[in-house]
Amino acid sequence: MSSTAKKILFIVTTKDDQTFRAGMLNASNLLASDVPVKFFISQEACNFFTKKFLDGAPEGDVTVKGRLTGALKLGAEIIVCRTAIANYGLTADDFIDGVDATKGWMDIVDDQTDLETKVIWVG
Repeated sequence: MSSTAKKILFIVTTKDDQTFRAGMLNASNLLASDVPVKFFISQEACNFFTKKFLDGAPEGDVTVKGRLTGALKLGAEIIVCRTAIANYGLTADDFIDGVDATKGWMDIVDDQTDLETKVIWVG
């Protein structure tokens, strides 16, 4: 990680589960090294965080469910875009515990322009 970056912001828009799992694994590795990680989830990626999706998702460390659970246990901050939630006909109650469903793009502008935050796009 660069000498100026002290936090990581993953912006996730993919519906591809392999790409999503890779992003979550990278986040878990960073979290295990005490690097703060925040996820901003938008577009179709928001569906990965719904109770309905995860109730039916396969178990195991390398699955979407396993990678997500691992990142949350290590302290990842997860924000699901409120605009994406509305666009896909979801509500805050559709999401698992630990997900912030109250923010949108304007709420992460400061994170994106903070010189101590490294922004990584996934998807």
